[in-house]
Amino acid sequence: MSDDYYGFCERLWRDWLRGSLDVSAFVRRTFDLDAAPEPYISFDAGPQPLVALTTNPGTTMPHQRRGAVQAAGGPLRPDMTYATAAQELGAFYERELDGPANRRTIALKRLSSMVGLDGVLQVEVCPFHSPSLPNKNALLKAAGTDELIRSYVTHVRSVVRAQPVVVVSAVATRASLAHDTSLSPWVTWIAGLAGLDPSGASFVPLVVKGAKTTCGAFVGLSGGAPKALVLMMGSNQLPGKDGLETLAGALRKP
Repeated sequence: MSDDYYGFCERLWRDWLRGSLDVSAFVRRTFDLDAAPEPYISFDAGPQPLVALTTNPGTTMPHQRRGAVQAAGGPLRPDMTYATAAQELGAFYERELDGPANRRTIALKRLSSMVGLDGVLQVEVCPFHSPSLPNKNALLKAAGTDELIRSYVTHVRSVVRAQPVVVVSAVATRASLAHDTSLSPWVTWIAGLAGLDPSGASFVPLVVKGAKTTCGAFVGLSGGAPKALVLMMGSNQLPGKDGLETLAGALRKP
């Protein structure tokens, strides 16, 4: 993967540890800067991982706060490189977390194995924590105008360009995804960041209930690597066993 991206993340981590991050008013009011940035997390990611491109880390947890990191009482220590922190965080989250995030990680690792890849590298579009990000259009605008966010996103684009990438997005309940695949500006943008143009990709139904497709994926090839945008009605999750096998087959032959 890109040394430039890794280097950028190391600088971000060191600046946060020193308390010297130079951020805009938008970043300061939108994100929790007492929480350690998490630009990427390794879930047993090897030389050729499946990249899961996600929006940003969620609600701040106790081990992520500056005091906890400085005390070195959890998975993060101030003497770590971020590359080590990313591995420690992945192991910690797999061990300690349950619920939707853990189910998604398990499914992503299964998908990676099915496609013949080496674990999962979760890459965030924005490295800073927030309880929720209801106004994603504001982040979309910041990706073009905010100096730090724009620079980070540029590095993300370079690192995922030649990698197998999956983006998972919840969509509103509708008649059927097969008949209505209109996408929001945010979903279209993050798919493009992954290297996927949905308008030129194949649509693959993954979960069909009667005449209704409730989960499907746009799948294509870009930069020599397969890309997928998975849309699930009402849930930011991957499909079950059968749908996952269908997705794996599509990624093997986009």
